Amino acid sequence: MSATSLSPRTENVSGWGMAVGGQALVIRPTSADGVRAALQLARSQGLKVALRGSGCSYGDAASGNGKLVVDLSQMNRILAWDPASGRVRAEAGTTLRQIWQHCLADGWWPPVVSGTMEPTLGGAVAMNIHGKNAFGVGPIGEHVRSLRVMMVDGSERTLTPEHDADLLHAIIGGLGELCVVLEVELQLKHIYSGFLDVHALAAPDLEEMFRIFDEWQDRSDYLVGWLDGFCGGKGLGRGLVHVAHQVKEGADPDPRRMLTVAAQSLPSRLFGILPKSWMWMLMKPFAHDLGMRLINVAKYWSGRLLEHDKRYRQTHAAFHFLLDYVPNWKFIYKPDGLIQHQIFVPKDKAREVFRQVLALEQARGLPTWLAVMKRHRPDPYLLTHGLDGYSLAQDFRVTKGNRERLWALCHEIDDIVVKAGGRFYFAKDATLRPASVAAAFPAENMKKFADVRKELDPEGLLATDLYDRAIAPVLDATKVAKG
Repeated sequence: MSATSLSPRTENVSGWGMAVGGQALVIRPTSADGVRAALQLARSQGLKVALRGSGCSYGDAASGNGKLVVDLSQMNRILAWDPASGRVRAEAGTTLRQIWQHCLADGWWPPVVSGTMEPTLGGAVAMNIHGKNAFGVGPIGEHVRSLRVMMVDGSERTLTPEHDADLLHAIIGGLGELCVVLEVELQLKHIYSGFLDVHALAAPDLEEMFRIFDEWQDRSDYLVGWLDGFCGGKGLGRGLVHVAHQVKEGADPDPRRMLTVAAQSLPSRLFGILPKSWMWMLMKPFAHDLGMRLINVAKYWSGRLLEHDKRYRQTHAAFHFLLDYVPNWKFIYKPDGLIQHQIFVPKDKAREVFRQVLALEQARGLPTWLAVMKRHRPDPYLLTHGLDGYSLAQDFRVTKGNRERLWALCHEIDDIVVKAGGRFYFAKDATLRPASVAAAFPAENMKKFADVRKELDPEGLLATDLYDRAIAPVLDATKVAKG
């Protein structure tokens, strides 16, 4: 396929949160030859390339203002599936939805999933996504068994952890800035039921939230907490925790019944009547601080009074994919969108940092509308967010009136996190400054990443808006220091 046979179109390319982005030339190849031609086209026109999957990153991790955006979502074929071993090989544009729907009937589930089933495998690898089981199994990169990649010169390589560990530690979580992932081979997890056993617990304050996490960390498969960002005083950080366990072999008397796509699919109607596609419009009148305060209060007290210490069974899809329950729910944040800010803090500092952050947001008049807490463990990837500690992911509405104050708040939070030895997650980022990146990520890791990039992409062809904003200045400073 020649470069001239491709037809890039000018489109508005934004982050999933709709708050950042811009105009770009977009091209959607359907094969490796098409990707190769796209790289040639960019080079011939003097354009940088931003790689993109389904666009689920909240900020500018997959946008390229004034660049050539190579959208790999059309390369979405499942190439091989072995139900005996649980290994699947698929093109980079294949979504998590396609994977679980293809493999579920054989008793397998993706080892790590995000809060939505729409990310592509290539995007999941580039961002090294984590889930509610991060404390136990790490990010998705730890379950990759091979990658087929294309270098910027058009050559292809197949990489495995056994023979290419150092390079994989740079590419996985490398934000799509080193090469193009064409195919992913992933080890799935064997399941014995379409259900999970879930235990719901209410926490009246942040201290109890951490106590519950400490109690259940070593005896659960999944663990996630929701926090009410509006409540202050003694109730600061109150919320709900959901603990989940895999159903053991033989514990479900009819395991095949729920191992079907139909049984796992989320309902399309509320109460069997109202189309869920309408729900965001019903939520829109509550899209302000008072409305969200009321929703958070109702959610906490309903959990406190009705769900506390309740145990029930829930399908895998219903437990994991909360963001898919209400189609287009993000539209309540229109016209200016939302950002999500996720911080990672070592376990011995997390309580105090989360307390400071929640109080600061309330003091600045910008409380989070949604906050989610998870537990994590370290991993070997160069740009990893993983550490022995906790994360707090928070949604904030963006408006023309609060945008400058909101970015300033995020910078204040960053300073608190850096001082505590914490890190950040680029897939959720729209606001990080280079100084915060340099302070949060080990200098040795940044130097190694710079060296790999110089080797694999010496011309600097690959560069998303996130890379230009937050990472390139750090790598440039590394080069100067080394020189």
